[in-house]
Amino acid sequence: MRKSLKHLSILLLGIFLVASCHSTKQTETGQTSTNESAYKQRVLSNTQSASAVTAKMKAHVTSGTQGITLGGTLRMKRNDVIQMSLTFMGLMEVARLEFTRDYVLFIDRMHQRYARVSYAQIDFLKAADLDFYTLQAIFWNEIFVPGTPDVTQALSQFTMASSGNHTLLSLTTAPKLDYAFLTQTKTALLARTSVRSKNVNNADNLECIYDNFIKLDGKSFPSTINVKFNSRKPLSLDLSLSSINNATNWETRTSISSKYKEMDANKLLESIFNQ
Repeated sequence: MRKSLKHLSILLLGIFLVASCHSTKQTETGQTSTNESAYKQRVLSNTQSASAVTAKMKAHVTSGTQGITLGGTLRMKRNDVIQMSLTFMGLMEVARLEFTRDYVLFIDRMHQRYARVSYAQIDFLKAADLDFYTLQAIFWNEIFVPGTPDVTQALSQFTMASSGNHTLLSLTTAPKLDYAFLTQTKTALLARTSVRSKNVNNADNLECIYDNFIKLDGKSFPSTINVKFNSRKPLSLDLSLSSINNATNWETRTSISSKYKEMDANKLLESIFNQ
């Protein structure tokens, strides 16, 4: 169990390190054509209109040749919070991750300890310049411009190319990373998000594949999400979601028992990674 939590934590670390890089530059391609603008608007029209998404979750974590399956729940409220509750054998919560716009909360149920700090107080998040809205877009199946909460104001930064059944929206204006969003041309649904380093000597990359879309309050939402962090030791997280709904009757903030010991966030994460 400790090893499985280590693998999941490292995978999430990979997501954060690769998926976060602010961009302030503008594209130099000029105004997009009418057809391009219309298609980008179609992609945006697939955005969930409801304020919340919740689901039961089966998470299969693979690290190298080893893998573990955990149960749990995924709860998200737009522009507010992302919660992941991880359970073992469906019987007990072993860990919880909670991300808000202001802080990160990690709870280790097995050892009754926790850390709740700002993003800037966690070394690797600060180094990656993690943006809550980027992480939110990945889990909500949406395109994004890092550092820009409202992507509708930055559509001109995307270049577009169509081939066969797919249309690719590319974002290459960020200083360190390139982003590619592969969509299904017929439906304009986002099928894959890819993030790669501009440094040719850095082969690490992130790929997130969405599939098995279901209808959720009139919009499509993926019931399977596969996140792969390709590096010297590949890591992957396969999420299979069920009972997906727009429920809002859940606590958006987790309270901590007085029995739990608060730890330095970096030391807590380091101890988990090294278990």
